[in-house]
Amino acid sequence: MHDVAERVEVGVLNFEPVCTPAPDETMVDVALAFQGEVAVSKLVVFESGASAESGVVLRASNGKEMVIVAGVFPYSIAVLGMGSMPHIFEPEYQLDRYKRVPIT
Repeated sequence: MHDVAERVEVGVLNFEPVCTPAPDETMVDVALAFQGEVAVSKLVVFESGASAESGVVLRASNGKEMVIVAGVFPYSIAVLGMGSMPHIFEPEYQLDRYKRVPIT
């Protein structure tokens, strides 16, 4: 979470290398399409005059997409494109609020 104005916080994503998952972490298998070449874009949200890198879009070579953004609940993520599970995609902002920026 980043404070961008008085009483306004925006969720951001942080990535770091992991050698082995912690016992309390959840691991999921991704679709076979995402195990090949994947184009990555970051999702940037603008709020109260500030910008925050709050998500990523993974696009497989077959056009299938996986969206991962900061969730509506603090310190959570919202995932779209991993199948249907209850409450898995509850993003902090509507997707049209994010600017998609290719990572090259």
